[in-house]
Amino acid sequence: MTQPSAHTDKPAKSRKKKGGNAGWVPDQHGAWVMVIIPLVVGITVARPALIHLPLAVAWFVGYFAFFAAGLWMKARGPRKQRYVAPLVTYGVICVLASIVVVVMQPTILVFGLIFGPLVAVAVWEAWNRRPRSLASGESTVLASCAMIPVTAWAAGDPMTARLWVSTAVIALYFCGTIPYVKTLIRKRGDRTWFIGAVAYHLAAAVVVVVLAVAGLATWLAVPAFLVVALRAWWMPWQAARRGTPWRPRTVGFGEMAVTVLVLIAALVPPGVV
Repeated sequence: MTQPSAHTDKPAKSRKKKGGNAGWVPDQHGAWVMVIIPLVVGITVARPALIHLPLAVAWFVGYFAFFAAGLWMKARGPRKQRYVAPLVTYGVICVLASIVVVVMQPTILVFGLIFGPLVAVAVWEAWNRRPRSLASGESTVLASCAMIPVTAWAAGDPMTARLWVSTAVIALYFCGTIPYVKTLIRKRGDRTWFIGAVAYHLAAAVVVVVLAVAGLATWLAVPAFLVVALRAWWMPWQAARRGTPWRPRTVGFGEMAVTVLVLIAALVPPGVV
């Protein structure tokens, strides 16, 4: 993407602020991680295969189409028209790529039993103008994490215990980011959300300890999830203590570091560390 010149930077920002997102490029930066990581984990834990190329196209373009659809459902009157082009374009490409995947691996349709209900919840929430609800966030996160076993199934690989544990580790982390981020922004200062987020992260850490003790997960996952749980308490507490909210950029950079820790925990086989 080219950067605007010194002569066009200010007007471009003004136009963007006035017109908003046109639907072609998703601007939810946190969602990019949830789209990329599961695909990477699935291919790494299983094995790379030719079918992963159309699968990746269907997955990424499908996310683009979902984003455009959300904007279309949110818009009123004539503004809906501006999102038709990206919605139709991405939708057609997604369908074509999906057909290629199904032709190469017809049994992959079984995952429709998982994706169908999760996507239905997300679409329902978007249609009712609740795209940032907890139900919407968790359903899209779980759909994203389901891509880990999908990548293995598509390649014809067995559904190993390691694959499912890696899926669980990623899902435990991603599901917790929804309430955690809300305690820093939209639900900042809400004691109920704060307690709920911390309780969830402590429970997730306990689950990871159990997996490590059972020899199903690497012990690296334990300190990783202790850090995840600690940040779920410390970040909102520190913001309340100083009376100043965290900048979204600061929260984002922090999550990048935490995501790397969790990714390592998901990829390192048990017994190695």
